[in-house]
Amino acid sequence: MTRLMPALYSFLIAFSALAEDVNAVTPPEHTNVLGITLVFGLFTDFGLGFFGYLWWMPKNATEE
Repeated sequence: MTRLMPALYSFLIAFSALAEDVNAVTPPEHTNVLGITLVFGLFTDFGLGFFGYLWWMPKNATEE
């Protein structure tokens, strides 16, 4: 572990020199609102489904 941290730091320092400038990236001209809505809806539905599953399973669990 003591040898891993200096290696990681030198790795990050070496590749930070190759990083692009943030100002050089242009923002997109048009944003797809339908895609953002679909992804947000799926994210919300999967999250609610997961917590609903966690809530429902102890109620219907049968002890063997």
